[in-house]
Amino acid sequence: MSIPRYSNKHLILAACIGAAASYGVASVLLDDSAAREQIAALENKIHALELVQKPVLAQEDNATTQALDIEQIRKDLSTRFIGDERTFGEKLRDFVAENAHQQTIAIACKVVADLAENPDTLTNQELVSLYENQTNPEFKRVLAQVLSLRGDNSLMEKQVIEAQAALKSGKPAERQKALVELGKSHYAGAANAIAPLVQDGDMSVQLDALLALRATGNESHIHYVESLVDHPDPSVSWLANDVINSLQNLSSKARTKLNSADIAAELPPLPGS
Repeated sequence: MSIPRYSNKHLILAACIGAAASYGVASVLLDDSAAREQIAALENKIHALELVQKPVLAQEDNATTQALDIEQIRKDLSTRFIGDERTFGEKLRDFVAENAHQQTIAIACKVVADLAENPDTLTNQELVSLYENQTNPEFKRVLAQVLSLRGDNSLMEKQVIEAQAALKSGKPAERQKALVELGKSHYAGAANAIAPLVQDGDMSVQLDALLALRATGNESHIHYVESLVDHPDPSVSWLANDVINSLQNLSSKARTKLNSADIAAELPPLPGS
């Protein structure tokens, strides 16, 4: 498939937005001073977009946030009380079911992450049960990541399988959304599904695939990117080189099991944070 032509400004915007919104990438530095000025302007635009989005969340959750003591809720969800026979998994299930707000998901994700290394309190079986009965992608991802930290990648593999249809979608936006979500997993198994899209015919999808591969891959995935280092478009070639530089420092065993830093990096923000 022939690659459509895009302006450098469009492609750099795609790279910057993908990096800033999903992976926290530092500013792209190119030799050309005009390109640097473009990037500075694009960063300002990204900041403006973020400011537009924040009031929407505030309108949805402001009243509920004011009524909640976040730290007390976290403690309650992590503590057994006399007369309450529910397991910690059941308490989390009920909390999410009774409070349909994004902040509820953020709190639940933080509690699960806090209990990641305490399988006697929140068991693997409860993680799986919670996963099977949830629809929120962020909560499901954190549940899968915690199980992976404990040495079981079964839920991470389900994450990859569930993303396959979107990765093959004829709509670029759907492919991009799936790439962003898989990138947040920081799981090498997701990199195997992401890798083919670095050759996608849509340039924006291609850039997002490179970003997602950098966030999930290891040295075993470098060969997927090598052909792009001399790409005629500077955004693609720069990012391809950056992916290689990042992955060559990670052994083929890296990211095959999640760690606490991987999980913490992608937790949804708690209200007020």
